Amino acid sequence: MTEVLQALQYATSLVFVLLGLLTLRDYLLHRERSRGLLALAIGCLGLVSLLGQAQALSGYALGQVGQDLVLVILMVSGYALLLFRSSFIRLRPRAQMFSFAGVLAVILLVLVANVPYQPNARLNPFQQVSVGLLVLAWAACVIEPIVRFWLASIGRPAVLRERLRALSVGYAALVLIVLFAGLATAASQHPFVRLATQLIALLAAPLLYVSFSPPLWLRFTWRNPEEVAYRESIKDLLLFSPTRQRLAERALEWAVRFVGADSAFIADSDGSVLAARGIDEVQAERLRAQLGAPAREAMLRLPGGEDAQSALVVPLPLNSGTGVLVVLSGPFTPFFGTDEIGRLTAYATNLTIGLDRTTLTERIAALERTKTEFLNLASHELRGPITVIRGYLSMLERGSLGEIPESAQRALPVLTAKADEMNALVEQMIEAARLEEGRLELSTRRADLREVARIAVEMARPISDSEHALVLESSEAEVPVMVDVDRIATVIGNLLSNAIKYSPGGGQVTCRVAREKYVGTITVSDKGVGIPPDRFDRLFTRFGRIVTPETSHIPGTGLGLYLSRELARLHGGDITATSVLGKGSSFVLAVPLLEEVPT
Repeated sequence: MTEVLQALQYATSLVFVLLGLLTLRDYLLHRERSRGLLALAIGCLGLVSLLGQAQALSGYALGQVGQDLVLVILMVSGYALLLFRSSFIRLRPRAQMFSFAGVLAVILLVLVANVPYQPNARLNPFQQVSVGLLVLAWAACVIEPIVRFWLASIGRPAVLRERLRALSVGYAALVLIVLFAGLATAASQHPFVRLATQLIALLAAPLLYVSFSPPLWLRFTWRNPEEVAYRESIKDLLLFSPTRQRLAERALEWAVRFVGADSAFIADSDGSVLAARGIDEVQAERLRAQLGAPAREAMLRLPGGEDAQSALVVPLPLNSGTGVLVVLSGPFTPFFGTDEIGRLTAYATNLTIGLDRTTLTERIAALERTKTEFLNLASHELRGPITVIRGYLSMLERGSLGEIPESAQRALPVLTAKADEMNALVEQMIEAARLEEGRLELSTRRADLREVARIAVEMARPISDSEHALVLESSEAEVPVMVDVDRIATVIGNLLSNAIKYSPGGGQVTCRVAREKYVGTITVSDKGVGIPPDRFDRLFTRFGRIVTPETSHIPGTGLGLYLSRELARLHGGDITATSVLGKGSSFVLAVPLLEEVPT
């Protein structure tokens, strides 16, 4: 049993030495204050363990000097751990000053007390008090962060929460190791108890390192609960279409949250700050100027002495130039690892796509607004002159302006038809502008769809001729609907007008009214030129005229079908189309029935 116990003691000392070397290597690689304090704390604990073993093996050859050295180094480790805590949650200057003074006073008190180095020596009252104060001081340096870090973790995002809890667990592991080491000494006559306490100390040592310097697999485990939400945020970047500023703000929320950072900002290709989080725009602009626009992702150390932050800078290769995503380390995450860099770089790629897409969306929206403004302006400017022209033509037809030559009289119907055509075009432009601006209002009432179709057919008869037989077919039963009669009649009129215009060879044009289970339908069919299958996607778009050699002579703006479908949809209905090239087309207007009619 003695040999096993001795081996465990050596193993515990060796583990602490290895942990000290690992943290020292980590500090030498990164040269960050928090890593240096961690290396000092764990290194001191390893040195305490080594000196204790050296004293026991050498028969306490170092004597009182060795004992005093062990106690001083132990106290230094406690103070280093307190400063390590301060690099995450800063101690107030006064608290740090009192802590230093208290640690120094305890060290001096222990040195004056000459605590005996022999294992079985009895302590006098002064020595007992000094050792008790040393234990209390060391415990204060270590136990306070346990509670502080755990409370600070409440309500934090997953990565920050787990990071803070890991720090709390790390400090608890230290207390555990020291506590069981003390129990092992107190129970020196009970080998099984000593064996158990040494095993616990040995197992707690790796936990200490993992908690203070979490490896890649542990950081991945912390992030794993948020993977689903993270994927949703990626989808948000690719599909969501707000302004560029709003998109940048949403992106920063996840960039900070996912790597557990403190603050971040996104700068556009012109250097302006699109969004900032945890940092004001003035500071962000200043940092942007300092950092420049790196060609690839980089980890930079910002000026600031011991409390300097790390900045993870990721370029955003936008279509307009190179922007930048900058994520700044915070008190709870003083450094980033390669995994965070890789993850943030992948996120920045999606962010770039999202920003470019939003830029394109904003430009398209601006063009649409300009087009709508033009429609509004042009239609209202044309409306007045056309009204005057139609008025004078009407007066000429009635003879109110005197007799006109017979040749001029023959031209009047043509002029009147063209004026009416121009007036219809202006009305379409006005309707389109109202639709775009959301100002188009419906005046709905109960109506029979058969009667609405009859009105539309009668309005269309003047433009038909002997080559285009206009036929109305209606169901026997009423087709009750709640519609704006004038506008639905206009929609049907547009469909009939198109059927006649796009049947240059003549043929019957049929308007069929029917009712189905939930909708009333009007089907307008012709025997015209038909629609090429590869042009169907333009059929109901604004200004989406389909021009072919057979239809190039037919006038039109491409607004009629667009307005017709939009008006149908405002009624809760729709328009669909089918066509066979060279044989004709059918357009079906469907609007909801006012009440369910049994079939």
